[in-house]
Amino acid sequence: MSQIKQMFKLQQQLNDATNGLIWTEGATKEGRQISWLRCIYMETAEAIDSFNWKHWKDIEAPHDLDNAKVELVDIWHFIMSEAIHFGDTQFAEAYENMQPEKEINPELTIEILEKMLAVTANANVDKSQNALYQITGLFFQALANMGIGVPELYGRYIVKNQLNTFRQKHGYKDGSYQKMWTDGNGKSVEDNVIAFNIMDKNPDFSSEQLYQKLQEAYPQ
Repeated sequence: MSQIKQMFKLQQQLNDATNGLIWTEGATKEGRQISWLRCIYMETAEAIDSFNWKHWKDIEAPHDLDNAKVELVDIWHFIMSEAIHFGDTQFAEAYENMQPEKEINPELTIEILEKMLAVTANANVDKSQNALYQITGLFFQALANMGIGVPELYGRYIVKNQLNTFRQKHGYKDGSYQKMWTDGNGKSVEDNVIAFNIMDKNPDFSSEQLYQKLQEAYPQ
């Protein structure tokens, strides 16, 4: 099974567990309406904000490329969810062998993400499946410009998939979940940072081993 196909399978399982099987009809088991396109839009805006683009503020500050990569993985969660909602996931497999760029081009990545915002905003009005294909194509362009291929996307997705599963099982929906954890230096950081640090130090971990480490690191 290709890595893209595996990610779609895992996303289906996560959404089923989080929202109930009814989610593919556009609502959660609690009756809350779902807008995956809005999710894509908001996460794309957050990805852009990871770059130092503001001409009036901290102009010498470096781009936060690590956070940009986290946001791209979040976008991928929602692109897959919208594709499953439409009932068409095979089109994404065309990107399985996409080759990443050797050098990161932040400015070009921002331009691509801005195009994604525009397409997503229009798609949220007409619900066009062709727009989803455009969004996906732009997403993989942005990914390539960040030097990320499908194998790295897969590894990063597994980390976030397990973290999202962990969040849901520890009160994310009812607001009791603690998002700020303590790292090995006693510093308070977001759970994303802890999760990716665990995988960076243990690249051969299975998803089960990663989940166990999250359980051990979670503030009690």
